[in-house]
Amino acid sequence: MTARRRPILVTGASGLLAPYIAEAARALGPVVMTARSSGDERCDLTDRGAVEALIERLRPSIVVHCAAMTNVDACEADPDAAFAANRDATAYVASALPSSCRLVYISTDQIYPDTRGPHPEDKTGPVNTYGRSKLGGEFCAVAHNATLVLRTNLFGPSRSPGRASLSDFFIAGFRSGASVKLFSDSIFSPLHMETLAETAMRCLERNIFGVFNAGSRRGMSKMDFALALGRHLGLPTTSGVPTVSRSLGARAQRTADLRMSVRRLERALGSSMPTLLQEIRKL
Repeated sequence: MTARRRPILVTGASGLLAPYIAEAARALGPVVMTARSSGDERCDLTDRGAVEALIERLRPSIVVHCAAMTNVDACEADPDAAFAANRDATAYVASALPSSCRLVYISTDQIYPDTRGPHPEDKTGPVNTYGRSKLGGEFCAVAHNATLVLRTNLFGPSRSPGRASLSDFFIAGFRSGASVKLFSDSIFSPLHMETLAETAMRCLERNIFGVFNAGSRRGMSKMDFALALGRHLGLPTTSGVPTVSRSLGARAQRTADLRMSVRRLERALGSSMPTLLQEIRKL
């Protein structure tokens, strides 16, 4: 009798990234997706007992932990919920894993301070609750002996009903002619979700562990990103309204320059990460 292959568990089934991770991970083995109210297995990750029972039942070989509370303003309004979802749930997952299981924790560029980028991995300093709660999750994740932390920002077509990515938002706005605010002072270096998922799998195949920035080279402002996106897809961009993000009230503080240095990841993989313009051309 052939032994059953241990599955790869992907959390955050209802989110933006998990469907891409699941697709890429199937090259490594069977995939089980989980979320509180969707996926192959339902599980409230803020319930320690439920997490322990899920891990015990599935005995996964790899866990890719995508689940998070990602709305920056909602996290600021409810810090307890943010830390429960982003730090405590990660602690429950990491502590339940046997030493033979590998863990991938999807973190965020929001853990960096409001200083000029590109930011190296060792210069953290989150300015909002979301960033602090995700950095807390990193500390919990790396307590496990075989952990890969990928700090990232992402875009690409949503595969989850009711969820829209930043690129989806810009594309819909340009197509409809609705007014779209374009932040000229907000700079970042995201990856297409397909690239991010493939990068995570490459790291797993090579048993690369540690903390890495997973972003694109030559980041740009969100305004320039939106305009480049529109040009690539042949969409009219006249409805775009240049705006300074810090002029908007009732928002959580955000780091203006979220560009990340990807040198550490490039050295680990032995290849260059794509530029942001190359990533846009994947749409």
